[in-house]
Amino acid sequence: MSLEPAELLRRLSASLRADIGPAVADEYARTQAFMASVILERVSRQLELGPAHARAEDAEMVALVDALGPVLAGAPPAVSSALLDVGNHHTVASLGPLLEQLYAWGSAEPRVIEALGLIRPTLRKDIDRKMAVAE
Repeated sequence: MSLEPAELLRRLSASLRADIGPAVADEYARTQAFMASVILERVSRQLELGPAHARAEDAEMVALVDALGPVLAGAPPAVSSALLDVGNHHTVASLGPLLEQLYAWGSAEPRVIEALGLIRPTLRKDIDRKMAVAE
């Protein structure tokens, strides 16, 4: 019988929490066993949710780039270049340089305001996915 990595980590976490931790006499070592249990549980959730989160992030980034294209048409070259990078990488992390360029362009610029309005929900969804791992 072969277990999926996420399930194996979940079982190790449960064993540390229910069996090993309570059996350790030293308070410091017992605390460390419980903390190791928490870490293993989090890594298990990351492994379990990771593929679905990656697919969701990719789809959201494709949709975001499609929505930003018309808004940022004719933008300064640095903004256009940063948007192209987002389109090539499809990751939330790639939004950092685009955001920097948008703010450098001017936060009062109407197209920047519109672009930020499109970007913020994508960032919120990313935060929500990361919080799902911590639950």
